[in-house]
Amino acid sequence: MPSWLRPILEGIESLSNAHNENALRLSRIEKSLGYNDQLAQLVAECRQSLDQRNIVNRTMFEALHTELKGYKDAFMVEAVLRPVIRDLITLYDDICEIHRQTRASIAAQESRGELEGGGMVLFENVGTMSRNLEHNVHFLLEVLERMDVTLLPMNPGKLDKRTQRAVAVEPAEAPDQDNMVARVAKRGFQCRDRVVRPEEVIIYKWKEGCLIALDTPASPQTRQPQ
Repeated sequence: MPSWLRPILEGIESLSNAHNENALRLSRIEKSLGYNDQLAQLVAECRQSLDQRNIVNRTMFEALHTELKGYKDAFMVEAVLRPVIRDLITLYDDICEIHRQTRASIAAQESRGELEGGGMVLFENVGTMSRNLEHNVHFLLEVLERMDVTLLPMNPGKLDKRTQRAVAVEPAEAPDQDNMVARVAKRGFQCRDRVVRPEEVIIYKWKEGCLIALDTPASPQTRQPQ
């Protein structure tokens, strides 16, 4: 080989080696870029999976929080508030009964005619006491409402065993009056859509017989709804 061709061949060989090295570097770069694309896709998939899990966890947390709140409310009503509510309802019944008696006394006296002297003073004091009792009844209802306890709506139709309890019966005049509510003995109460005390009612029964007490020996005629 002529000596003057050796430098040219060496240059071509160097150029070929450089080309091969560059091709290898490009191949490595392409592989690196391909790996980065896969990594980016993997990160995106992981992020999507985490978002889905977060949504599921959030839903489960909200459901658990709601359930625990329901347990807490039920515990508060059953263990803490129910005894207080029961006592307040009993006080409500007693005040309503005294108020009914005072109104009956006032109505009876008004039918007899005017009073004079001390009788008139006593009559006015009874009237004042009756008005005060009426205010106390409304105040008790406001206290109960602050505890989420409200009066049950009155149902004058057929006996509803979910919200009403028959305490006495009266003979019906016709078959279609059977199990119809004759009148209310005591108002019912509910707390957050749960019946605390069912409405106590007197119902009609299509059968022979006099007034029959069901759950209490006391006469229901002494109670009037407020």
